Amino acid sequence: MEETVSIEFGQSVPQQIVSLSDEEFLQAIQWKSKPSGDLMKGAQTGDLARFTKGLSARLKETAKQKKQVKHAAEMMWASLWSEETEDETCRTSDLIKLIKSVQELPGKNKKTSNSGKRKKTPELSWDEVSRLLRGWLSQVTTSEPLRPYELLLLTELLENVGARLAPETLISVWRQCLFAAASLCFNLEETDFSETPEDQVLLVSGELPWRLSFLFSEISGAKHFRQLGQQNLRECFFDRTDNDGTPHADYLPRIDFWLATLTRSLFIGQVWKKPVLDKEALERFQVSVEKLAAACDVSGKIALCPTHSVAHLNLLTLAAYFAEIPGRNAERLYLKSLSADKKKRESFMIQAEDQASSQSDWSALALMRNYWSDAANLLAVSWNGELPELSLSAMGKSLLGGSWDFSLTVDGKEITGDGEWSSVCWNSDEDADYLELQMDLESGYTLERQILLPRNQHFVFLSDIVTGTETTNLEYRSVIPVTLGIAGALDDETHEMVLKTKGLSARVFPIGLPQERDFFQPGSLTLNDQSQLVLHQQVSEANGLYAPLIIDWEPGLKRKPADWASLTVSEGGNISARDEASGHRLRIGKHQLLVYRSLKKGAQARAVLGHHTNYESVIGRFDTDGDLMPLLYVE
Repeated sequence: MEETVSIEFGQSVPQQIVSLSDEEFLQAIQWKSKPSGDLMKGAQTGDLARFTKGLSARLKETAKQKKQVKHAAEMMWASLWSEETEDETCRTSDLIKLIKSVQELPGKNKKTSNSGKRKKTPELSWDEVSRLLRGWLSQVTTSEPLRPYELLLLTELLENVGARLAPETLISVWRQCLFAAASLCFNLEETDFSETPEDQVLLVSGELPWRLSFLFSEISGAKHFRQLGQQNLRECFFDRTDNDGTPHADYLPRIDFWLATLTRSLFIGQVWKKPVLDKEALERFQVSVEKLAAACDVSGKIALCPTHSVAHLNLLTLAAYFAEIPGRNAERLYLKSLSADKKKRESFMIQAEDQASSQSDWSALALMRNYWSDAANLLAVSWNGELPELSLSAMGKSLLGGSWDFSLTVDGKEITGDGEWSSVCWNSDEDADYLELQMDLESGYTLERQILLPRNQHFVFLSDIVTGTETTNLEYRSVIPVTLGIAGALDDETHEMVLKTKGLSARVFPIGLPQERDFFQPGSLTLNDQSQLVLHQQVSEANGLYAPLIIDWEPGLKRKPADWASLTVSEGGNISARDEASGHRLRIGKHQLLVYRSLKKGAQARAVLGHHTNYESVIGRFDTDGDLMPLLYVE
């Protein structure tokens, strides 16, 4: 007796379904309720004409529903946000090209422009689109089934313009999508995602089930499929963000793909009036979007994330709307200001009650921002990999970007990392944002890094501290990534360097080196061919080394004379050795900065330039009376 073949969500999908005729395929569908209307009755009886009529009517209603949601025009072809040119096969690329051609086709009753002039004839007609789609579908086989991204593209195609397709093509696309959706539903729990990028896990296990369940809502098991997608979207989102909503730094290289999936899912929820995230998840997503908005520089790019198919600014603007972040929120106002025409955009400053800066140990990510302004200073740091990553935007201009490398030799032997980076100190207040990182090195050495961005001044402080237990000869290089295209010019007589790009001039002061260049004193500051700032320092007969660097782009100071010097540090009337404590002063015009770092804990307070302290680190400016105005104290 021949086995009955059926199609429903949650059940296995027999491969023989592929060989069924369209009439037989439709008759195998299990509906969640007694068939009614042209769609279900046409399928039940194998009446292709009636089924197509019902399906077209339903897809027209779907397209109408989508257009009623605010920002529908920007979301209409949002599946293209997930386009990946490098990893796509020829087949997927062909479908993307076809979708983009469909995107350019005029809608119904839009043959002429407002001026009455006939629009340029589109490259394709709907008949040609239908023909090309049938040809493309012929490449889909049991051995080469629809890929997840192809399924998403076809789903959006059906939602938007399915009713415009020729009947034969419409049935073929709908059938392929249903077969792929039912197969995905049955196999999802057994799918191995260990080698899959996190954003793709979110798309396959969450967005597709959520979205397809609405397209096939009348079919048995669709509600379960929807709940499965909703649950996976929530769990994947929570698993990949800290309690404060900070996404893990591991996902930054593809954070726009990750955000695109969540934003599309929220949009579809509004279309069907079914919220995809519960209150707790939505509130965390709001904070995630706010943090990504704070990481967005004046050019509209998310720091530490390469731009892929969709402009970050557009994506963040839509994500903020669908996350239901209030319109008067500083992040929303900032994104709105950046969205204005660049030629017409005026300078802006947005007031906010809370600081935009944040840090997460779990996420291995810190964000330092002084203001919500088009001239803001923005520094993002991640430490999830072998080397910390930096991205610095100075007054809206990209200055640093890439891996902060180093090299250390001890008595001529190279020393490398022997552990993972960790955050050992974070402080954010009205004066500055400060981050300190640490990693264990081989042979008992430790490397610490200080990063400070002040709130009301235009400079960044970066330093490396090497400490060990044995007295040796240390040679160290700090290799800091400079944005490509920035030119560097070294002063004729000193170690000062100027970094220049259009609209920005930054002075670099290696205050751990003597100001004057001297052939007999080792140490240098250079900008190499790889656009890396290399600070080279050496010490003899020591077990510690301090390599501080200040980059200043204060407009009013760029032509002021500058000088710096290493300071004497004393403890109990005795001079401290350089591997015990290090003090430095930088003067630019009338502005003076003090930097102090203890490399070994003292028995009592130490004195540097008349300032007594028990703190491990001190960074501050002197006022006109000679009193120190601290930017940072670290115990």
